[in-house]
Amino acid sequence: MSIIQINLETFEHVVINGSAEKPIAVAFEISKALEKLSNELKFTIAKLDPEDPNNQPLAGYLQMRALSDVRVFKNKQMAGGADGNLPEAELKKLLQPFFFSEEEIQLNNAEEALNLGQTSGAIKILQKLFESNPSNKKACYLLAKAKTISGKREEAKTILQSIKETDDFHSESKALMELMDFYEETSPPYDKAYKLASQSKYAEALSSFLEIIENKQDSEGKAKKAMLTLFSVLGSKHELTWEYRAKLNRLIFV
Repeated sequence: MSIIQINLETFEHVVINGSAEKPIAVAFEISKALEKLSNELKFTIAKLDPEDPNNQPLAGYLQMRALSDVRVFKNKQMAGGADGNLPEAELKKLLQPFFFSEEEIQLNNAEEALNLGQTSGAIKILQKLFESNPSNKKACYLLAKAKTISGKREEAKTILQSIKETDDFHSESKALMELMDFYEETSPPYDKAYKLASQSKYAEALSSFLEIIENKQDSEGKAKKAMLTLFSVLGSKHELTWEYRAKLNRLIFV
C-alpha cells in the first residue's frame, strides 16, 4: 500500500482521522518486512522523520523509543504496536489482528496451507469456518477446493452448488467445477494431462498441457482452456500460476 510522510501538523488529519476508515501504521524506519506486509495486508504506513526535532513530542506521545518501533492506529485510537525489525513471520502474526478479523485470519491460514499442499490441515480449518458461517463464500470455495484435492468430489460439488452466479467466488467455483470434468476426458493427446490434473498433480498436468500446445496438437483448444482453468483453481498468487502463465504467454504471443 502507500507510504505517507507525516509530521506533527499533519498527524491528526492523516493518522487519527484516517484510522477511522482503516487502520494505519506509524513508523520512523520501514523495514523490508514491514513494507512487504503493508502490501500483503493492504495497510498504509505513515512515516515520521526521526531527524526532525519538531517530531520529538509526537514520538514521546507514541512511546516510540527505537527507530524500529511501529504503532498502529485504529478507530482514532492507538491500538498497539510492534518492533518492525522482527522476522517477517513474527511481525505478521503481531500486525495481522489489527487489519483482519479472526475469520479472515483463519481463511488466510487455510489458503496458505492449501498452497503448501497441507490439505488435511486446511480442511480442518475450513470445515469449522463453513459450519459457523456457511454464507462466507470464500470459505465455501476453499473447502470445496480442498475436498476436490482430497478426492471427495461429490461433497465438493454439493458445496459449490450453494455458490450462486451473483455471489463472490462464483467464477472460481465455476472453474473448479470444470476441473472435475477432467475426470471424464480420456481421448489422446489430452488423456495423460487430464489424468494428472484429476489426481491434483498440477505441476505435471500443466507441463503436459503446455507440451501439447508446443507440439501444435491443440487444434480443439482444450489444452489452453485446461491451463486457464487450472490457473483459476490454483489462484493468481500460486507459484505454478505465475510460472506456467508466463510460459503459455510466450508460446501464444512470441
